[in-house]
Amino acid sequence: MVKGTLIGLIAGGGQFPLLFAEAAKEAGYQVVAVGFDGETDLALASHVHAFHLLKLGQLNKLIRIFHKAGITRVAMAGSINKTRLYAKIRPDWRAFRLLASLRNKKDDHLLRSLAGELEKDGIRVEPSTLFLPGLLAPEGLLTRRHLNAREQRDVLFGWDMAKAVGHLDIGQCLVVKDQAVLAVEGMDGTDETIVRGGRLCRQGAVVIKVSKPIQDLRFDVPAVGLQTIETMRTVKARVLVVEAGKTLIFDREKVVEAADRYGMTIVAMADPPSGTETKSPEKNLLGSSSAEATLTPKPVPVIRAAQPGALRTAVIGVGYLGTFHAEKYARLEEAQLVGVVDIDPARAERLARRLGCLAYTDHRDLMGVVDAVSVVTPTQHHFAIARDFLEAGVHVLVEKPLTKSLEEAQELVRLAEAKGMVLQVGHLERFNPAFKALEPYVRNPLFLEAHRLAPFNERGLEVDVILDLMIHDLDVVLHLVRSPVVTFSASGVPVLSRLPDIANVRLEFRNGAVANLTASRISMKNMRRLRIFQENRYLVADFSNRRAYSFLKEDELDESGYPEITMEELDVDNRDPLEEEIRSFLESVRTGSAPVVNGRQGMEAVRLALAISQKIHARIQSLQGKGAE
Repeated sequence: MVKGTLIGLIAGGGQFPLLFAEAAKEAGYQVVAVGFDGETDLALASHVHAFHLLKLGQLNKLIRIFHKAGITRVAMAGSINKTRLYAKIRPDWRAFRLLASLRNKKDDHLLRSLAGELEKDGIRVEPSTLFLPGLLAPEGLLTRRHLNAREQRDVLFGWDMAKAVGHLDIGQCLVVKDQAVLAVEGMDGTDETIVRGGRLCRQGAVVIKVSKPIQDLRFDVPAVGLQTIETMRTVKARVLVVEAGKTLIFDREKVVEAADRYGMTIVAMADPPSGTETKSPEKNLLGSSSAEATLTPKPVPVIRAAQPGALRTAVIGVGYLGTFHAEKYARLEEAQLVGVVDIDPARAERLARRLGCLAYTDHRDLMGVVDAVSVVTPTQHHFAIARDFLEAGVHVLVEKPLTKSLEEAQELVRLAEAKGMVLQVGHLERFNPAFKALEPYVRNPLFLEAHRLAPFNERGLEVDVILDLMIHDLDVVLHLVRSPVVTFSASGVPVLSRLPDIANVRLEFRNGAVANLTASRISMKNMRRLRIFQENRYLVADFSNRRAYSFLKEDELDESGYPEITMEELDVDNRDPLEEEIRSFLESVRTGSAPVVNGRQGMEAVRLALAISQKIHARIQSLQGKGAE
């Protein structure tokens, strides 16, 4: 673009006009701005080539200013207080004629008519995002927290309602909860709509802001910013949904940071929403069949600059799971991803380029340059790599299982404790939102039942299904029961690999609790579910779908004389379990606090898993011997 090219700006309130002016200058334009008394930030004058302050309604003067400056292209940016617009406007003759000719004064019709009036005088209206496409919301999940099941239903319901309301050209914002509309935006604006709707529910409102189907995005782009988040906070609203590519997010990094700090979710959705899936009808917890739409927006890829004093980190082994570890470290401000290590140099180099770090093929090259590492290699390599780092004074997060043998696990625990290093084990279900929602309700469980079923996958076949899958549930059960196992029975068989692919275990604890666990890696479907029975309560954690339920026996009896049962779907704070696990690890390193799953707990899970594996192996050999007779 030619230096000195002119463009006009019709500036309302807020920061948008200033951002537009700065971006236009960077693009080589001189900006001639017209602002309005009581609306426009006067600081705009120092950011533009020329600034004129008018009163609302001086349309003829506005056009003369642009003609005199030689302006043939303008943009409209910023808001006008609608209450003031109708109460304080003093139209000149040209504005009066324009208003008198309107069949209605709805936002979109009014702005289109203004644009038409300007174009009659040879002034073309450009999109307000002409120089600022980066302000438009990218599609996907912007925050750490994900939508839980109830919020997914509310978002899909509210989106359709917001679009239907948009056809009426009333407003861009809707507030919903439990698939009921709490507030619709009127002349009072988005913030007041959030307050009205939020006050009608105790907490957890979902705020949806979309473009209207007939909206002209040249000059009326929906916008949110820090003030939106602060307003939501005052009424404990939990979710903000905007339309991807059609909504401005001012100060996006600060907005996302504030939302993360307050435990909110921000999702930018396309229209129609993508990432939706209707599950096949299946028996639910109440025994009835239903098909339910789910919404799982993908996180927007983010690489954040490390904050001062961030821990220097690396990932050893960047195959399928290790890549996720590296992406999480790159996303976290409290970590500086120094490098990734893999025996495949090309794989390490590709990921390092994408995440802005160094690539290595030998983990020993990182000694002295990292504070903490994730070890995400095949199980047989866990011990040697973790030992090297612990001996060098580096904190270690090891994927489960901790090691392949009990002796190796004991040595790592001994070494970590002697060196004062954090040794955390990657039992991810402890960070699953469903488990975290259920855990506070667990009191002296009497019977636990877990099913962990998965289709066949070639990853992890170096160990049996006990060390591959069931060890997750062994860790969870040991954590909840908090009593030694006194006896167990186990059975399992190899089907598609040389090691057991399916197994069932019954554990009996010293305190009388019993657990029945089933694991299969040759199933036709995915299932990860835990049921807990205790006095007066039955709890369910659906790890796969991140939902949790409580069934409570009430003191009152029903008409038939049986106890009343109250069923409640627990509120799930849906966050990425792996990111939460890594955050927890870094927090332990930084503060010296005990990790959620320490080395000793990982060692006890290995001890029990190996004992189960040995019993199953002995049983298989015994059966094979009998078959040979």
